[in-house]
Amino acid sequence: MEKYRNKDLPIEERVEDLLDRMTFEEKIDQITCLVTIADDIPEFENYIPNGIGNVGAFTVADTVEPIVEYADKLQKYLVNHTRLGIPALIHCEASAGAQFTEADVFPSAIAQASTFDTEVVGEMTDIIRKQMYYVGFRQALSPVVDITRDPRWGRITETYGEDAALTSAMASAFVKGIQGDELKEGVLATAKHFAGHGITEGGLNMGRNIVSERDMREIHCKPFQCAITEAGLKSVMNSYCSVNGEPVVGSKKMLTDILRGEMGFQGFVVSDYLSLDRLVDPFAVAENFEEAGIRAIQAGLDVEYPRSKGFSYKMKESIESGRLSMDIIDQAVRRVLTQKFELGLFENPYPDLEKLKKYLHLKSTDELNEKIAAESFTLLKNENKTLPLSKKIKKIAVIGPHADNIRSLFGTFSYPAVLDMTMSREEDGQEFEEPGLIIYDVEQKYKGEIREVSPRVNRKIQKEFPNSRTLCAALKEYLPEAEVVYAQGINCSGDNTGGMEEALQVAAGADVILLTIGGKNGWGVTSTVGEGIDSTDIDLPGRQEEFARRVYNLHKKTVVLHYDGRPLSNEFVASHFDAIMEVWQPGEYGSQALCKVLFGEQSPSGHLPVTVARNVGQLPVYYGLPRGSGYVSAGHTGMIRNKNGYINDTAEPLYYFGHGLSYTEFTYSDLQTDKKNINPDDTVKVTFTVKNTGEYDGAEVAQLYFSDKVASMVRPTKELAGFVRIFLKKGEKKKVVFEIKVSQFAFLDEEMKWKVEKGEIELLAGSSCEDIRLSDIVSISEDDYIDGKTRGFYAKAVVC
Repeated sequence: MEKYRNKDLPIEERVEDLLDRMTFEEKIDQITCLVTIADDIPEFENYIPNGIGNVGAFTVADTVEPIVEYADKLQKYLVNHTRLGIPALIHCEASAGAQFTEADVFPSAIAQASTFDTEVVGEMTDIIRKQMYYVGFRQALSPVVDITRDPRWGRITETYGEDAALTSAMASAFVKGIQGDELKEGVLATAKHFAGHGITEGGLNMGRNIVSERDMREIHCKPFQCAITEAGLKSVMNSYCSVNGEPVVGSKKMLTDILRGEMGFQGFVVSDYLSLDRLVDPFAVAENFEEAGIRAIQAGLDVEYPRSKGFSYKMKESIESGRLSMDIIDQAVRRVLTQKFELGLFENPYPDLEKLKKYLHLKSTDELNEKIAAESFTLLKNENKTLPLSKKIKKIAVIGPHADNIRSLFGTFSYPAVLDMTMSREEDGQEFEEPGLIIYDVEQKYKGEIREVSPRVNRKIQKEFPNSRTLCAALKEYLPEAEVVYAQGINCSGDNTGGMEEALQVAAGADVILLTIGGKNGWGVTSTVGEGIDSTDIDLPGRQEEFARRVYNLHKKTVVLHYDGRPLSNEFVASHFDAIMEVWQPGEYGSQALCKVLFGEQSPSGHLPVTVARNVGQLPVYYGLPRGSGYVSAGHTGMIRNKNGYINDTAEPLYYFGHGLSYTEFTYSDLQTDKKNINPDDTVKVTFTVKNTGEYDGAEVAQLYFSDKVASMVRPTKELAGFVRIFLKKGEKKKVVFEIKVSQFAFLDEEMKWKVEKGEIELLAGSSCEDIRLSDIVSISEDDYIDGKTRGFYAKAVVC
């Protein structure tokens, strides 16, 4: 038996044995990728006669059986009919569920972040892990851990929001859950997009990252570092963007010096789809794909997705001419093979349909799905006790573009969005530029055109997800005695208001109006937000504000429900309507969950993972602004002091980070720290009590912030230290205990070294970054330099 086939030998020995046996071409095959787009399962020998290292999954079919057949046939061909029998690593997206037919679809990432609940994220990813494992997909191109501070950017819905501590906690939970306790039964997580991708010039996807060197390391690299240190992250995907004049995909500083050198990453780096091509066009830092491939692999890129263009057999000429070292290629191949051995692919690369069926369509998964949706709904406003609604209501009008639209439940990078993109692309008559290469050209008849989704898309999604309900359908099931009337009234976008009068008449005759507004998340010309779907405007798309004004003028009891991945930034709606709920994209069971929350069966408990701007002119706006910047600096010392910030408007946001109301009330008391004077290597315990003093059972998200009173560098006014969800019955109280590593207070000094600095730290507890209820001060006794890889990333919390 060859050493590499002996599972009892150390992985390092197996890797080196296999590497020694490989031809140059076989090595290149391991660091490239295959994506096939066809109606039938291809004959793989025609595509990959010598094997392939990585495969973009075949995921769209009428049932899961053809997908399993594809994975099985692929691996059997590679194992039994190629010289060395090296199995492929098959990948798919998974941020809101594994992206293949019949897999469960959960709320979008921005909705998950609104739960502030790492436990449910861990439970969700454990389910995703099992479904991917048994379908034969062993790499997830998730989670997205970009820090987003510009809602013009369409990929906001894929992120966990604006805060590095919250994103770190969510990323760690995701990676632990999907990789599992034992990697041989796990799926590789791929954190993306390294790094700074969420802050681009103009809010345009793939543009220049306008991030300082300090912010890059302190903020944008933080969730990656947390996932590496805490969860053993195995894979990273590069950003499409450029930083400080260097495209990240070809940046040795980013992919090697920072990621591997400073951050200690040991896994392998994969390219975002077509990002290596961008070195040639549009970045123009390489004359051709051969040069692009040399630059990228020398920078630290290990695998090219989605097909071989820069990483090709032509690299042999560069080796022979001395332009490229064989050691560099061997290094990339070694990293890929190491992960395959760690996953146990050489022992078992095959899917298992029988076991897969046991983890699809489970009642327990449906219940978790609904739970996550319910926890994500964020009550922004509730004046005059508009909510919860009474189940005795006789007539409810459900109006607006999302009222009876199944597509509205799902965000970008979910399976329904893939169906939408695929079908819409077909309707546009767009053909593949290359075999297996999906590109959706946004072709508009006029600037700003956004087409409505074809009715057949909704029919297809409803057929694929028979247990999902539109809000209108769910209400009819939830309140069988009530009269539920529906009228769309207006499209999600565009100028068509032909149905507005009908909707207003329907609404005028109802006891309560549920007004659904917001954008549509996806790809292409049928979406208002998504990958490559950026906007100069963050307000309601189309004529929705006009529609909302007409509804308001009816002077009826109205609840506004905002569906989108971009938060509600509309001052009229925020200031006029009494009840506003951020619904996000709540997944398969979102409508059922929403009914229970609207009618008081469960109290809303979501909190905003982003600061909400009043308008695009305020951008960027986020709670962790450095002292002297943005709304936190308005009115401070200067020759001209303007407490409003702007001369024509306030600089204060529409809603603050962490904001979220409940049907009940919570009080905070008795904040204590276990020590007042602390050393740099200490851990501080912070305790306080939260009590439910209202009339409903409910969950509160208790948030702990800190503020460095005086520092040698300009610091944020406050930073999230940690958070915890606490469920309390009415009248009940519980004690919260946070444990904070003092190293979490560290920052990069003027020499870019991680430093815990002597001085006072204010600790602040509350229900949002602005709703602070308790505070105390601790003093750090002395300066110290620390290892940034092992610093505190977020405070751990327990409820007693």
